[in-house]
Amino acid sequence: MPDEPINPPPTSFVEWPDEMRVENLRDTLAASPDPDTLWVFGAGSLIWDPRFDPDETRIATLADHRRAFSFWTIRARGSFERPGLGLALEPGGTCEGVVFRVPEAGREGILDALWRREMSGGVYVPTWAQAHTETGKVWALGFVANRDHQNYAGQLPVETSARIIATALGTRGTCHEYLSLLVEALERHGIEDHETFDLHRRVQQELVNAP
Repeated sequence: MPDEPINPPPTSFVEWPDEMRVENLRDTLAASPDPDTLWVFGAGSLIWDPRFDPDETRIATLADHRRAFSFWTIRARGSFERPGLGLALEPGGTCEGVVFRVPEAGREGILDALWRREMSGGVYVPTWAQAHTETGKVWALGFVANRDHQNYAGQLPVETSARIIATALGTRGTCHEYLSLLVEALERHGIEDHETFDLHRRVQQELVNAP
């Protein structure tokens, strides 16, 4: 694990044109292993704010992926002056989260809104993976970090991540508020994530010690 970010905080935004975003959505759906049923895996803000009414919600574990604050955010929870870290799935380990079954009625609009939210600049690679639930396995769509993106910071030491998150501020508020909302959502669902909880504790300590 590198001590420093792979890329420095970006000095410009990356905006995908509508055509690129629509093509990415179409290609992603075409690659679905189970085109009859659509599940979306929530690792971060999707857990408490999916912005649609799912047909079904389950606690799920994604194999071979882990939750990580691994890309720079310079808009919602960070800025050029006070950059933050955004959450993504990274290869390796396991990640417990929530899967949502997307209803057929209104699906086109739901997915368009989801892609505008998650894929406006291409910081993720939409990825199909098997999620394990108490009632069986489902193929779910998760958002994995795009390591070729200029915003990719890499998986940083927890001390480095805590310092960045503690000072970041964007148009939607502070980065540490996002982390607190995530911890609250995980606890509400009974999900244990010791790495995220440890990061939260360290960020809180950074805030207490701030001048």
